Amino acid sequence: MKKLYYLLLIPAFMISCGGNESNNNETESDSTDVVTETVDTTTAEEETPKPLKSPRRQSTGEVEGVQIDIDYGSPYVKERVIWGELVPYGKIWRAGANEATAITFGSDVMIDGSAVPAGTYALFIIPKENADWTIVLNEEWSKEIHGVWGAYDHKPAKDVLRFDVTPTFSEDNLESLTYTVTETGVTFAWEKATFSFEVTAK
Repeated sequence: MKKLYYLLLIPAFMISCGGNESNNNETESDSTDVVTETVDTTTAEEETPKPLKSPRRQSTGEVEGVQIDIDYGSPYVKERVIWGELVPYGKIWRAGANEATAITFGSDVMIDGSAVPAGTYALFIIPKENADWTIVLNEEWSKEIHGVWGAYDHKPAKDVLRFDVTPTFSEDNLESLTYTVTETGVTFAWEKATFSFEVTAK
């Protein structure tokens, strides 16, 4: 009788162990699923790009066969008073946002009757109240190469050319600053102000 009793206990013990193993697997699977969902959510949040306040933009085109490229930060008006307040009159301005606005001429050109060699230059603007604005082309345009940032480090001795343009003002508001390379030169527009200057091949 004792032998028969032990024989009956063995299958019951095996069934009991098997049931516990199955329950453990289900628990581990549920835990893994929860962790996977958490990781996926975190990754999605990290990959969501943040909007830029003054995105870097480029304008490119040809004038009389000369390639012209303009690289600039494009700020927005955001209901602010631009001329005379955000951008003071009578002071040199980076003509955009953040790093200096850079203009590149693929070949030698003529601007306002003066020769400008091929190359890249910082483009600055001196806005004036009720008067023509002054455009400045300067040799130092790069933070990495020249150590300049915007117009804060502007060195007048490095100016290549200064010339005046006549801005016009309209009732229409252009929210983001924009440069355009046209068939005859370059056009600037922001808020209600716009101006252009001609570029010709040398």
